[in-house]
Amino acid sequence: MKAPNVCFFLLIVALTKFQSAHSQDQSGFISLDCGLVPKDTTYVEKTTNITYTSDGAYIDSGVVGRIDETLRTIFQRQVWNVRSFPNGQRNCYNFNLTRNQKYLIRGSFQYGNYDGLNQLPSFDLHIEMGNSFIHEIIHVLTQDRLQVCLVKTGETTPFISSLELRPLNNSTYDTQSGSLMTVNRVYFSHTPSFIRYDEDIHDRTWLPNIKENTTSIRTDLPVDTNNPYDVPQLVAKTAMIPENPTQPLNLRWTLDEITAQSYIYMHFAEIQNLEANETREFNITYNGGLRWFSFFSPPRFGISTLYNPRSVSSPDGTFEFTFTMTSNSTLPPLINGLEVYKVLDILQLETDQNEGDVCAPKVFLWESVNCSYPDSEPPFIISLNLTESELTGTITPEISKLTRLRELDLSNNDLSGDIPPFFADMNSLKLINLSGNSKLNRTVPSAIRQRIGNKSLQLL
Repeated sequence: MKAPNVCFFLLIVALTKFQSAHSQDQSGFISLDCGLVPKDTTYVEKTTNITYTSDGAYIDSGVVGRIDETLRTIFQRQVWNVRSFPNGQRNCYNFNLTRNQKYLIRGSFQYGNYDGLNQLPSFDLHIEMGNSFIHEIIHVLTQDRLQVCLVKTGETTPFISSLELRPLNNSTYDTQSGSLMTVNRVYFSHTPSFIRYDEDIHDRTWLPNIKENTTSIRTDLPVDTNNPYDVPQLVAKTAMIPENPTQPLNLRWTLDEITAQSYIYMHFAEIQNLEANETREFNITYNGGLRWFSFFSPPRFGISTLYNPRSVSSPDGTFEFTFTMTSNSTLPPLINGLEVYKVLDILQLETDQNEGDVCAPKVFLWESVNCSYPDSEPPFIISLNLTESELTGTITPEISKLTRLRELDLSNNDLSGDIPPFFADMNSLKLINLSGNSKLNRTVPSAIRQRIGNKSLQLL
């Protein structure tokens, strides 16, 4: 059965950054098994020793389900359950965190025929493994709260299996602007195993990769990985070299967006005991001879990370790196680990913390809401039109939190009670329409009458 064109995408609405985890524990980790019930349940995933909890404390919507029983022996336990969202255009997880901290934020989506429809939805996600998807970004948060929203953009139902937040070292993965979306993170080994926590203290996922016409070398000796990127020992202890040691080493990949800006991190360590007359030195070029780094010698049993301080792009989205021995070298080039990211611009994905996520992103602006999008601050609500919305009861004081609201239309509903005096304290408010609410007491508080008198507020 053909999947629909678009189901939904994972939306990071407001983000944050945490202290670096220097010890091999789970301090600062948030590990949610989405759909796990009851909501006070916790467990330790046996393959990673990560403690997972239910997502129930972070969201109050959605329907819980489980993937097909025959698949549960294949996948880690945190993706056995599913929280799906058949109702509403967007459903959001809410976290209270710390402003100006850096995080790896990862959502996993394991369909597993949880709904019995055998219809795999389509996602705006970037790492695919069978019918399982992982969406991962690195971002510095500008507010003290985080919302992760699933937004329905088609006919099928959004769902999520797990949601994980991991603190990163603040001095790593810097960008000139925007955030980083993971394209690939690999190490060079013949082993089929991927690497996660606790081999990687930040719980990054490293996939094994060996290219054609190359081979892998390894060491049992420890490698000094004491640099800000905390490269796992299993990554540092293996490396890829050309199968023919006299030939260059080549790496090639293509981004799905040809205009995307990219950041590339290469990790190197000399893992062979070199004789006095042996030297490993090479030049790194890309895309037809553009210089990346010259006369580079990996440190002996120590890690060194090379990366571009400014984003780079390719006319067709393809990057081809060539590692070539210098005339001084007696040994072929090598590489131990590679990380590739593309820049993700989320300037419109952050919203004033008192106004939720209704303004972002602009393309999915909520009905009945108008927002302002200034260049230097998060967007905010300026008008709210709830006419003929079948509202009942008294006017909620939550409206007073919309401090920059200019127009409010509550006409033609079934509201009752009094006109709240807090309207007078909303200095930006210029127009209130309360007509068509027959049960509403139309007695106007004195503070509101004063504003009407000085023509700073109009009441209908």
